[in-house]
Amino acid sequence: MDEERIIPEEIDDHYKMYGKEPWEIDYTKKCALCDSRIDEFGFCSCGSCGE
Repeated sequence: MDEERIIPEEIDDHYKMYGKEPWEIDYTKKCALCDSRIDEFGFCSCGSCGE
């Protein structure tokens, strides 16, 4: 097991879904509707993806 891992890989759902740890996600834009950050996968808090 990697020493930097806080959650073991076999139960880490975020890592299974996205292939990254939460702190590795890049946020590049802000949503025009909710003013939340849009991540590199196109998701924001309101679900509109800035549209």
